Amino acid sequence: MSKALSFYEGEISKYEEKIKNINGVITKISTLRLIIAIMAVLLAYYFYKGESIAYLISSIVISVGIFIVVAYYHNKRIQEKREYEIYININRNGINRIKGTFKEREDKGEEFLSDEHPFASDLDVFGRNSLFQMINSTKTKFGRAKLSQMLNLNAIPGREEILKKQEAINELGKKVEWRQHLEVKSTIKKSGTKDINELLEWANGKSEIKPLFKIVPYLFIAITMISIVLVVLKVLPISYVILVFMINYLVVKILTKDLVQIIKLFDKHKKDIEAYTNLLILIENENFDSVRLKELKNKMNSSGKSCVEEMKALKKLVDWLGDSSSNAYYLLLNVTVLSDTFILRNLEEWRRLNGHKLEAWLNVMGEFEALSSISNLSFDFDEWSYPTISNLDVVEGINIGHPMLGERAVVNSFTLNHDSKVALITGSNMSGKSTFLRTIGLNLLLSYIGAPTCSNGFTCGVFSIYTCMRTKDNLEESISSFYAEILRIKILIEAAKNGEKVFFLLDEIFKGTNSKDRHEGAQVLINQLVNNNAMGLVSTHDLELCDLEKTKKWIKNYNFQEYYEKNNIKFDYKLREGRSKTQNAVHLMKLAGIEFNDN
Repeated sequence: MSKALSFYEGEISKYEEKIKNINGVITKISTLRLIIAIMAVLLAYYFYKGESIAYLISSIVISVGIFIVVAYYHNKRIQEKREYEIYININRNGINRIKGTFKEREDKGEEFLSDEHPFASDLDVFGRNSLFQMINSTKTKFGRAKLSQMLNLNAIPGREEILKKQEAINELGKKVEWRQHLEVKSTIKKSGTKDINELLEWANGKSEIKPLFKIVPYLFIAITMISIVLVVLKVLPISYVILVFMINYLVVKILTKDLVQIIKLFDKHKKDIEAYTNLLILIENENFDSVRLKELKNKMNSSGKSCVEEMKALKKLVDWLGDSSSNAYYLLLNVTVLSDTFILRNLEEWRRLNGHKLEAWLNVMGEFEALSSISNLSFDFDEWSYPTISNLDVVEGINIGHPMLGERAVVNSFTLNHDSKVALITGSNMSGKSTFLRTIGLNLLLSYIGAPTCSNGFTCGVFSIYTCMRTKDNLEESISSFYAEILRIKILIEAAKNGEKVFFLLDEIFKGTNSKDRHEGAQVLINQLVNNNAMGLVSTHDLELCDLEKTKKWIKNYNFQEYYEKNNIKFDYKLREGRSKTQNAVHLMKLAGIEFNDN
């Protein structure tokens, strides 16, 4: 059993035991709350019948106080139980990653799918049974966005940047308990699907404190305090104070006419702000050694102020807003010292000082989430290897496997360099050609995002990855699958011509045309790509293409084979040098019921 698998199973057992224990506590507290409620009613009735008003009021106040304390403790235990359940789910996700049984996870990142992307759709980066579905542990919009940007390689990283990410991911991989805590805290307070953009729009909006806010509240507070003193001294009747309160209420409503919308805004995002604050606190309180993580952490306090303290201040203001809309005691406070005017003023002051920084802070938080997601691979698969990033045009792997197949992955060794720039992969149907192309593409992607690769050793240069594997019809655009393939090939050629260092993965190219055109087109395309300094793999059923190896020293033939046991077709998915010498199409047609004869 691997170290990671043992850890996850141990954590699940630990938290299941904690839930079992806390369930007993929750049941006892529930019973106690019921007893307190019943006793409060009986005592109140007893004192009411005895006409002991003082005792009646005292018993009600004491009972309510005790009930509130017990209810608070009860809710804390329920919250604690929920956290344990989240921990169990996190550890089960880890086991599913290791075993390759993660495809039922709900978050597939399907909104990031794009047929126009150079490789994401063909390499199963997003969608069902995808790399995103496998590794994603982000829970905020910012984390998901950062992870999708990394997986899409929106910007091809340089060698130094990749090495920084490797160091960061290696460090985070070892901080498994901290990463799980980060995931729990981002889950427990999340408000759901509400659009956070409106909060950012408020933060980035113009902050303006009206001059009236600097004078009027203090004037009316002074009038109120003087009125209360005069009433206490019996100089004025109590009705005068009531009148002052009514005027104060009217003044508050006039000065804070925009507050209703702000209350609605923060009421929607109160939990988000709390979750973000908790995550930033976790990041702030953790020590990091890697350069990239230190750089990210420094961005949180780039202005000399602690973003954690500023977020705590925002959270307190938001808590006050929540009280203002639902608390009777707050109403009394509001008409006495015009508290809403000060909240609005403080919010504007917070926005003036910090509003333009909020998105940057949350992006740092999101990048920590994204890097933590990728570092799941570092912890789960300690037998995988971090790649060597070369300055040369090379792709070389020892025992490379498909990273999402788990225990089912079959490994192969493979090399492309200046001597062999193109690998032609032949073989029968279902023998493993397409999977091998994805194996190479995905391990390149893992290399560029700083992750370990599914291999015993992997070396690669930095390339732009382009694929043409799953072309399909687009009826809305009146595009056939063959023309869709041509369009992808066109993008690939243009990238190579424009000086990009291209690595291509082409699966059964030009399959939508006749064999003569297919053979000639493939031959011309491969020559053109190599002449523009591109490298890559081409899978094909066109065995005539294999003859290119005789005249083009930079082409190397590989193949996959099938074998038969008791008339059943079998595959070992092992890569062999040379062209394919087997075929299984006729056998598969016979299995489908097509009858062949010798005539």
